[in-house]
Amino acid sequence: MATNRAVVQSPEPTELALSGCEPIPLSCDEIGNYEGRYEYWEAATETAWVLRDVSPSHEHPSVRLVALVQDIAKIRGTPIAMYGTADLQERDARGARVRAAQADQLIYLETPRSLPRVFVVDAFPLPDVVFEVDLTTDIRDRKLDVYAAWGVPELWVEVPDAPMPSKRKRPGLTINVLADGGYKPCAASVAFPTWSPREIHAALNEPYTSSITVGTLRRVGEAMGRLVGTGPDNDPFLGMERNINRRAGRQDGLREGIVRERLSLVKGLLAARNIEVAGEIDHWADRMAEMTHDEVLQAALQSNDVGDFLGRLRREP
Repeated sequence: MATNRAVVQSPEPTELALSGCEPIPLSCDEIGNYEGRYEYWEAATETAWVLRDVSPSHEHPSVRLVALVQDIAKIRGTPIAMYGTADLQERDARGARVRAAQADQLIYLETPRSLPRVFVVDAFPLPDVVFEVDLTTDIRDRKLDVYAAWGVPELWVEVPDAPMPSKRKRPGLTINVLADGGYKPCAASVAFPTWSPREIHAALNEPYTSSITVGTLRRVGEAMGRLVGTGPDNDPFLGMERNINRRAGRQDGLREGIVRERLSLVKGLLAARNIEVAGEIDHWADRMAEMTHDEVLQAALQSNDVGDFLGRLRREP
């Protein structure tokens, strides 16, 4: 969980229009009770910037990301906390709000012990990753430098494949890692080792989770598990499933051993009595495994030929 940040001067109040957003007046008193969605708010202008074009295309990547990260968490073996449309706030020495931003997802690699009503910078650990969807908006207008000033260590910006008339950028995902007070594009996530922008973008825009994505999620989860010494057995759900499968595997192995033993016994006895079987009894192996050792032995010793032996198997209760 990220807690340290470089000291960066907070951005000056914005006088620019945020792309894809409408400004609404919202005082310092009103923001505390405001329940609507907004992209960015600052006390200096008492203005909130609200998304102009709300659509499922904007919400879908965020929902998909939750599912993908939870699959990774199961393979890692420990939970990963995610909070959608949560406030990140900067406050002054008196506790008054200075500016606030709502991200599409805040990702914490370690689940916080207690959950605050709002995430206040320097009073609560920063998320390890902030996820933003830029479909009709452009995070570079204001939020990019605010996140950098706050010290958010990793910022993912997704431009979905979905077509929109007011779409501003080409589809793709960028992983931005904080370095020297600013963000630099990175070829893979630091928080989610080996997960590349291309792989994340493809997974976010799939209609369903492909086998390629499943393999990728397993790879990332295993890499994260090696860093903390955990794995699927540590996940409550997968751990139980794996235990059930192991027990079933042991039972299957025991039954297979019984089947082999019964076939070998019967073939040996019948061959000693000059009764040729030529593989005719192999498909009766499961029936013999259900019988006791003595029942199978008596049937083999008392039968006159293969047909008589099979008839005795049919008659056994």
